[in-house]
Parts: sequence; C-alpha cells; structure tokens
Amino acid sequence: MSRENASFHQLGVFVYSFQLVEREIEDIIVLLMNTDTEMVAILMSELDLSEKLKTVDVLLARFIDLRRGISEGYKAEFHKLVSRILKLCERRNDLVHSKYDTWQNIDGKLGLLRQNSKLRASKGLREELEEELLPEAFDGDVQSISDCLQELEKYRQRILGWHYDTDDADQRG
Repeated sequence: MSRENASFHQLGVFVYSFQLVEREIEDIIVLLMNTDTEMVAILMSELDLSEKLKTVDVLLARFIDLRRGISEGYKAEFHKLVSRILKLCERRNDLVHSKYDTWQNIDGKLGLLRQNSKLRASKGLREELEEELLPEAFDGDVQSISDCLQELEKYRQRILGWHYDTDDADQRG
C-alpha cells in the first residue's frame, strides 16, 4: 500500500469509526426511551447527530431524575462525554466536507492536503483553511473516537443495570 493510500485509508477509518459513535448513541436512546424501537427509529431518522447528542443528554438526565439512588454525578460526566463527541462531530464535518489533493512533505512522505473554506459573515469574509495530513495525523482523532465508544458502552451497560436494578456498585454510584 502506498503512503498516499494509507492517508486515504486513515480518513476512511476515521469516518467509519465515527458512524459507530452515532450507532451507539442511537442504541442508548432506544434503551432510555424503553419503548417500541421502530418508533424511536422513526424519530431518529429525522435528527442529525448533534440533535441526537442533545437528545440523549437530556434523556439520560431525565432517566436519572426519575430513579432513586443513582448518583447525580453521572449526568455531569455524561454531559462532558457528549461535549467531547460534539467536538469530534465538528472535526468529522470538517473532514467530510473538505477538498483533498495528494501532497508530499519535504521528507518525501505522501499524505493529503485538506482544503476547506468557511464563511465568516460577521466579518464579511471567506476563510480558506488548509491542513497537511500524513497518515499518522488521524491517530489522535481515531483514538478519541475509540475512547468515546468505550465510555458510551459503559453507559449502555449502566443503563441496562439501572433498568434491571442490578446491585453492581458502578450502577448506583
């Protein structure tokens, strides 16, 4: 595999990994709503990821408020996780909605040159952004997604425990 292909591959890994986060968010929403999964799927199909994230944040807070003995700290912790995912969502949107060219650095390594423009209406200008991406440039983003997925899975397990009232100490705080 050429280094150029490795950069494209890493971009694909990032995009694929990110959709796993979206799927996990949807699964948690289904658990929290505790209703017909098709009804939830109908509602979810009309929401973008940032709306799903805001929804799951509020649903979890409500879920905890309705139950006794669950630490309030879980709400703040989950809100921080949602905020981290929202930042990754912005990064994903920037990556997906950019133009790419192959690029070679001064050491001869091939990568991608990402170009994206943003309108700054309040300043009356268009801002052109450029980012040089070698394959390893995606490592931090992919690791952040992996970390978020692990934390989301912990919450999914907690919610199941809360639904079924398990005695696991982690479930109640």
